[in-house]
Amino acid sequence: FHGYLETDTLNCNRYITGRGFEWRNQKSLILGLSEIVIYSGENRPIDFSYFNPMSTHLEIELNERQNQEGTGSGNGVWQISADYLSRSNFRISMNYLFDEFTLDNEQTNEGKANARAYSLKVVYTPIKMDKAILSFYITSIAVGTFTFKHQSGYNNFVQRNKPLGWPIGSDSKEIKLGLNSLYKKIIIANIELGQRLIGEGNFKESPYRGYTHYLDGPFPSGDFKTVHFLTGTIQWWWKHNISFIATGEYYDINANNSEIKLKIGIDIFYPYKKTI
Repeated sequence: FHGYLETDTLNCNRYITGRGFEWRNQKSLILGLSEIVIYSGENRPIDFSYFNPMSTHLEIELNERQNQEGTGSGNGVWQISADYLSRSNFRISMNYLFDEFTLDNEQTNEGKANARAYSLKVVYTPIKMDKAILSFYITSIAVGTFTFKHQSGYNNFVQRNKPLGWPIGSDSKEIKLGLNSLYKKIIIANIELGQRLIGEGNFKESPYRGYTHYLDGPFPSGDFKTVHFLTGTIQWWWKHNISFIATGEYYDINANNSEIKLKIGIDIFYPYKKTI
């Protein structure tokens, strides 16, 4: 795929492109390998060198096939993924992402950090019937201090001041337990309980700022925040085109700053049937 992200006030154009391979055994296993690239430049047009689905970011840059000189006008990340259904009611899915990684002892001795991320989810569904479905799950997510952040801030994985992908941003990790249920196809409910750690290097406050160094250190970095949370959502389809939704969120930051959010709403849509 190839897409346009945005243009800032200095006429710097930003684009995103991606490609991947996927293999499946047609029964229970899916494996994937993918690359996603963000490239940018002042008044830079779409780069047709990335339209070749078999080309990679490093091959295009190092062979000087892009429409802008140098190796600092774009950054790529590489990801391996797996989705495994061991039984009809037990599923494991994972992603492991590389952004920057040390290749030799010289980089290690200089203290250069790796930039990686991962996600893992395990789902168990003890009830799966026509009238009701009940699933329990546990998830773990971690995004490194420097992951998705690059020397040129225009190549950070953000769009319109918000992170692309996981909305919490970089330099963070989370673990949570959850429950999903569906009853008679008219009531949908979800409950989640978890803990989140957010470091000082998180780029949400300055999404377009590039990094100043790439040295290894504690993760999450600096004086990190600890957030405990409990969230819940329930949706009731009263009619085929009318549903009521209620959500509640509780957050406790560093055990001394709590916050509660409640929201109640209604969704109504009117089907349109065109006659000829």
